[in-house]
Amino acid sequence: MSYDYSENILVQESAGNLLHDKLGWDVKFAYNSEILGENGTFGRKSYKEILLTRYLKEALKKFNPWINDTQIIEALRNLESRLSTASLLQINEEKYYLIRDGIPVTIKKPNGETQVKKAMVIDFLNPENNYFLAIKELKIHGELHRRRTDIVGFVNGIPLLFVELKNSSVDVRNAYEDNYTDYQDTVPNLFYYNAFLMLSNGMEAKVGTLGSKFEFFHEWKRLDENDQGSVALETMLLGICKKENFLDLFENFILYDHSNGHTAKILARNHQYLGVNEAMKAYAARKLNDGKLGVFWHTQGSGKSYSMLFFAKKVRRKMPGTPTFVILTDRDELNTQISDTFENCGLLGKDIKASQYIATSGSDLVQKLKGNPSFIFTLIQKFNKPNEEPIYPDHDIIIISDEAHRSQYGVFADNMMKLLPTAARIGFTGTPLLSSDNITARTFGGYVSVYDFKRAVEDGATVPLYYENRGEKIAGLQNPEITDQILDAIENADLDVNEQDKLEAEFAKEIHLLTAEPRLKSIARDFVRHYCDLWTSGKAMFVCLNKVTCVRMYSFVQEYWQEEIKTLKENIKRATQQEAQELERKLKWMQESEMAVVISQEQNEIQTFKKWNLDIKHHREKIEKRELDKEFKDSKNPLRVVFVCAMWLTGFDVKCLSCLYLDKPLKAHTLMQTIARANRVSEGKSNGLIVDYIGIVKALRKALADYTANLGASSGADPTIDKEELIARIIEVIEKTREFLSQKEFELEKLIGAVDFAKLASLQEAANAVCGSIEDKKIFTTYALELSRLIKYTDRNDITAQTRKQYEAIVAIHSELQKKRKHTNTTDLMIEIHKIINEHVKIADQPTMDNEATRRFDISAIDFELLRSEFAKVKTKNLAMKDLEEIIKQKLDSMLFSNPNRIDYYERYGQIISEYNAEQDRATIEKTFMELMDLANQMSKEEQRYAREGFKSDEELSFYDMLFRDDLGKNDIKKIKEVATTLLSKIKSKISELDHWSDKQETKAEVDNLIRNTLWGELPECYDDISISACREKIYEYVYMRYRSAA
Repeated sequence: MSYDYSENILVQESAGNLLHDKLGWDVKFAYNSEILGENGTFGRKSYKEILLTRYLKEALKKFNPWINDTQIIEALRNLESRLSTASLLQINEEKYYLIRDGIPVTIKKPNGETQVKKAMVIDFLNPENNYFLAIKELKIHGELHRRRTDIVGFVNGIPLLFVELKNSSVDVRNAYEDNYTDYQDTVPNLFYYNAFLMLSNGMEAKVGTLGSKFEFFHEWKRLDENDQGSVALETMLLGICKKENFLDLFENFILYDHSNGHTAKILARNHQYLGVNEAMKAYAARKLNDGKLGVFWHTQGSGKSYSMLFFAKKVRRKMPGTPTFVILTDRDELNTQISDTFENCGLLGKDIKASQYIATSGSDLVQKLKGNPSFIFTLIQKFNKPNEEPIYPDHDIIIISDEAHRSQYGVFADNMMKLLPTAARIGFTGTPLLSSDNITARTFGGYVSVYDFKRAVEDGATVPLYYENRGEKIAGLQNPEITDQILDAIENADLDVNEQDKLEAEFAKEIHLLTAEPRLKSIARDFVRHYCDLWTSGKAMFVCLNKVTCVRMYSFVQEYWQEEIKTLKENIKRATQQEAQELERKLKWMQESEMAVVISQEQNEIQTFKKWNLDIKHHREKIEKRELDKEFKDSKNPLRVVFVCAMWLTGFDVKCLSCLYLDKPLKAHTLMQTIARANRVSEGKSNGLIVDYIGIVKALRKALADYTANLGASSGADPTIDKEELIARIIEVIEKTREFLSQKEFELEKLIGAVDFAKLASLQEAANAVCGSIEDKKIFTTYALELSRLIKYTDRNDITAQTRKQYEAIVAIHSELQKKRKHTNTTDLMIEIHKIINEHVKIADQPTMDNEATRRFDISAIDFELLRSEFAKVKTKNLAMKDLEEIIKQKLDSMLFSNPNRIDYYERYGQIISEYNAEQDRATIEKTFMELMDLANQMSKEEQRYAREGFKSDEELSFYDMLFRDDLGKNDIKKIKEVATTLLSKIKSKISELDHWSDKQETKAEVDNLIRNTLWGELPECYDDISISACREKIYEYVYMRYRSAA
């Protein structure tokens, strides 16, 4: 590849130029030009140093005029010190607060007493007052490994930014899986201070934080909320690395969430950052807006709770005064959830519990409001003192209303407005304002930030939701007409148990229809069949009309579940061997799967359920004695189905929930929140599925078409996509795949129609057709993987038998491409290569059987002409080349592990394959084949070199290669051979005496000292201090990597 089109020029140079020219960073290139030493290029004394103390000392002096040299040394020591037992994320969190809030140093008073004062290392108020430096190709050494980074960004000498770049033709995920994860293991010190991790191939870019899986790295597509969006690295750099943005994000938009006993480092997503800063502008202008800060509509699943935290955090840090935040919800579980999140993210202060900020009663709420606590968490129902005098505090009160559309109606909301007439108000909601909802707009104003369903899906913040109306597909299923009156009555009954009787009296006919046993049984039977077909997709939630119906539906489902298991066992008996394997997996899944009813308690519930001949005790015991919420959130836990009616419909996030079954009329806002349970991003999850038994989503779409948001259009309003579109997409992808195969001169129908050996040969032919080039293989793999993801959400009746056969054939071709050759290192490489060629010759000759005796080849004298003639017989040359590349790479990996000095073989292999992939010409395939044969021949000779050199093993040869120098005489070479043999023997003997030697510092030191002493005492005199030190380092790293698991 031309240098002008390499990773360095196209991506790294472009990024560096943008940082320098547009954003004002100083940009330096370090590789082979950095001079170490106090007066060197960056002031580093060794490559192990990651803090650039030269610039850090300058910042300490600049921002802290009172500081002296002793205190600067103390500050550096405090910043660099860490607990040896701390995890990488714990170290990172500790450093974050030191960098943000200042480093404690000791000050002596004139009277001899001491006090602690914080020394600032960043000027957050004046971004231009800081030194922004980006270094390309910086060498970093860990304890054992050496790495060279693409770009590291420093602010005042602190490495806050890590950028890993790939060529534009390489997937961004490779930057995560191949490079970033390796750096974490080999040079963890690089990430002690890190704030932002960027991964990019120039065309696409992702940003994330330490500890995050790749799925939770996100794009930075917009510099303004109204931008259409671009995923390119340029947009991300402009959005994040602009100096004021960079420091704003670092100071105000990073959280460490300690929920559930685990720490997660959270960086605001693009939409959260833009939205919160819009809210900050509204807060600054609150006097002009009569306290109305606006409605913050960010669709369910896009991180609304964290946005609330970011807003509160930034107001407290950046705005004058000491405001009180009143966090308002309308349900106990939401109040607990949001207060716990504030506590676990550290916003309440170190070791401060949320309980002291929760209003326990109306009177307690009033008392808290008369004080000036930082936070008050309360239900809207606690504003129940209509006769209280209005409160006019001398500080700001900011009301943050969660799910604002629900909390602004009725007497409690009126009481709140009377009690706090001067409060600023912002409403957070995951659903848009509907046309009937004018009170919410009157209370908070218009939208301050919008992040709708469509944009959230486009950005990958949520997954798309497919909608299927299965009620229409069940014969004889009767559903009542869903009117606004029945929706209101059902919602009131959910909020107040006393309204249940009123609901059943006023809508007796409708309730009877919905809860009739034949209807429930029909739905239960359909649910079992449907969900069992989707068994690889994820967990399921079934929403029922009321608590009794939840338990009844649970019982009916258990009955049909066992019937399905029985049918499955019968099908396994009649299935072919391959079909039986898949059915056995499904049977195991069904037998392991557990279900639960999740409903709240109420008085006399035992008697209520007895009237229906139901026993609630079993379910209540499960709810009370187990942590069902944690079990359901755990994708590996066998609790896979829950039956609910009100609990868990809002404010309960289960990322692995993929299927939501609706059999309850819900009002528009509640319905949108409910269906959003299935839109969370999770590893391996491509979309969610909403199954509607009652026809309620039609009502939702009518409401959405009429919603009035101040946007002037309803683009992106509908959160669901008809399942017909999913089926259409499957058919479309199959057709595109079929056309692609035709272009490669293979017809998919040939594979579908073939039988026995002809099918095997046809499968090989198809796989060969699509692996002629990297691009061909990538295109086909993209189609196959998309099909595999989409098909998860179809049931047995969604697609025709012919479509399923086409899908199965495509998946079979993909599986053939993914096959790995079994290879043992005891097998001679050239024998293995001959075996591969012979296999492909046989495959090409199918369906007739080749009875020719297996050829025996003389490895000591390879006949290249015979190899060439054998290869010429191979019809599936692309597949044969794939196998050859794979087997040679496997052997290279093992040879390189045995002896790191063989890296030149690896580089030559890479060059051969790169040239082959670049030309993609059938005429070059035999030339490439012969080059690979020549390389394999040299590798075979290299494997036997230890014997020629007089050693007993490859390990002894490895030690010799690490000690060897070109300027050695005959006697010196003889001497280092002796040293290599004796040193290996001594090390193995020492390690056998030590218990888990690589786990403890003192035992590692023993091995290291043994290497040092042996080399110092036994190497020839021509080895000076520097060369002995270099040999010692290489040998210790070799020993550590290969023998660290030895007892």
